[in-house]
Amino acid sequence: MKHPTFLLLLALATPGAAVAQSALTWEQCLKEASEKNPGLLSARQALKAAENSHLASLGQFLPQASLGASAGRSGQDGSFEGALANPNYDQNVGLSLSLRQNLFSGLKDLASVDSANAQVRSARAKLQQTKAQLSKDLTAAFYGLIFEQRRSELLATIAQRRKSNAKLVELTYQGGKDNKGSLLQAQASSLQASYEVAQAARDLRISQRRLAHLLDRDPSKVLEAKGSLEVPSLGSEPPDFIGLAKTTPAYLQALSGLHLAESRLTSARGDFLPTLSANASLSRGGPDLDSLSPSWSAGFSLSLPLLSGGADIFNYKAAEEDKKAAEHDLRATLLETALSLESSFAGLNSALEKVEVQRAFLKATQVREQIAKAQYLNGLLNFQNWDQIETDLTDQEKSELTSLLGAVTTKADWDSIQGKGEIP
Repeated sequence: MKHPTFLLLLALATPGAAVAQSALTWEQCLKEASEKNPGLLSARQALKAAENSHLASLGQFLPQASLGASAGRSGQDGSFEGALANPNYDQNVGLSLSLRQNLFSGLKDLASVDSANAQVRSARAKLQQTKAQLSKDLTAAFYGLIFEQRRSELLATIAQRRKSNAKLVELTYQGGKDNKGSLLQAQASSLQASYEVAQAARDLRISQRRLAHLLDRDPSKVLEAKGSLEVPSLGSEPPDFIGLAKTTPAYLQALSGLHLAESRLTSARGDFLPTLSANASLSRGGPDLDSLSPSWSAGFSLSLPLLSGGADIFNYKAAEEDKKAAEHDLRATLLETALSLESSFAGLNSALEKVEVQRAFLKATQVREQIAKAQYLNGLLNFQNWDQIETDLTDQEKSELTSLLGAVTTKADWDSIQGKGEIP
């Protein structure tokens, strides 16, 4: 059951704000983020644009057809009126249908298709990365809000305990069993606990706004998350980090960059090769539409570049250097990603182990606090020792909660590097 102080904090986290409507579940947040998050929508549109560009590049292998029509008058009278009305002017009307088929373009058409393919793969990898990053951010925001809600409850409980302890010390002081310094220390601890409750209300509001931002919701509304901080699971055996790195969005984008550089090199090489195309046209022409005479033509067009002022040579060299740079980038990305994966895997294992350690310390401190409080009441323990145990209990309660959040967010980071997440 939620502490009444926490419910008050939730209602008053934003001055003038309404109480939270219904608590959001993780599944609801996933659905909303998938449908409304601007960054994810942008990445999806970019992929669609790249796919359309790829389809457009295939049109180079299909015949190109055009239909033309013309009408005109020509003569010796230079005046505008004569051009319109002089009967000695010759007039002509024409209709034409032209077809052109590219047969060989120095491999530039193939390079263009390869380039469009690389851009599609890059956009797809970027969408995967965007989903993974959004999943990570949403995990941090959603479970961060649950953390702040639970922390507010915990701090309210601690504040109540500190207040009760201060009253207890006041009674022992009035009974002559303790000194004024102990009383002042207990009252100061109670005041600090109250301050932390107020600070938690402000932190809770920031967490609400962070989650609202990812869901593209009105940030002025109060949100409440429904769920718990569950300890994630992870296999103890380390994976093949190099092999795993080759499946990540970062590596796939770098690989697409290499393919794009290779297609540009092929296109630059095409500047030195001839182009060949087939052309055909049908036309009808005459002085008016009633006296059109047909004609047709067909043939091949061959073009071989001879001199371009050296631009083709330097463009080719630039494309070669770009390809070499892309190869180095791919290698660097592979090694950096593998290192990030290994570091994240180690950090996640440490975070999971830390949860178990903190739970053990918390359990031990809770027992010690119960014993110490009874000893203090019976005069078997002085205030300083009891207060230290009380402080240890407070610290362990906070640390145990923080370790749970750390395990959840570290798992999200591990998934994000791999390009995984729960965003569909």
